Amino acid sequence: MFWGGARLANMLKELITEFDEKRIDRASYRLRVGPEVYVSPTGEPDDPRNKPKTQLGRGQGFTVPAGQFGFILTEEKVTVPNEAIAFISMRAKYKFRGLVNVSGFHVDPNYEGRLIFSIFNAGPGPVHLHRGEECFLIFYADLVEPSQLSVKKGYDQIPSDLITSIGGELQSFASLSSKISENDKKLNERVNTVEREQAVLKWAMALAVGALATVGLRECSFSRPQTDQSKAGISAPTLPTAAPRTP
Repeated sequence: MFWGGARLANMLKELITEFDEKRIDRASYRLRVGPEVYVSPTGEPDDPRNKPKTQLGRGQGFTVPAGQFGFILTEEKVTVPNEAIAFISMRAKYKFRGLVNVSGFHVDPNYEGRLIFSIFNAGPGPVHLHRGEECFLIFYADLVEPSQLSVKKGYDQIPSDLITSIGGELQSFASLSSKISENDKKLNERVNTVEREQAVLKWAMALAVGALATVGLRECSFSRPQTDQSKAGISAPTLPTAAPRTP
């Protein structure tokens, strides 16, 4: 049987750190974004998410881009007694933005520590969150009989092995669109460069042709008077005179 609001108010004082009765939401309790998050990089070299993890100050924000995964450590440390089991979920208002909880949906009996939520942004745009935001829900339910499992220590930080599994570039629609836009920009710049080079080459060729034409005209101008003068000095040949005959 799931715990109702009255029982949550009575029991969670000993089970959840920084408990605030105002965060009880009917049969669940709202958990907040904690001091550490990790969001998978988009693949761009200057992407700040390329660094391992982000430590958040009070109220500090971060972004989960469309098509990217993230790990979020809760602010609260949670305890699940051995006679109960807990279920976790994401609040509907964040689901409507495209965030999906892809981590486990339950917390084992005898668990003690912070929780790590694994999320995926399946929406068309980035989702902005900040530390202290009440994004998650936890439900408690009774077991038929107490669990015999030993105490399971929870998380104080996001483990490196979790980051390794999603640390590579993810080919989301957003990242592909960004790459296409970047390549299109580079192509346009290259086309503009080629057009400028062709314009300079055409100008240089026109200048060279003009220079050659000028030199040719000058050569013609210098050679024509000499030819006319030589033609003027040519005289018609004289015929030889016949010798007089003697009787």
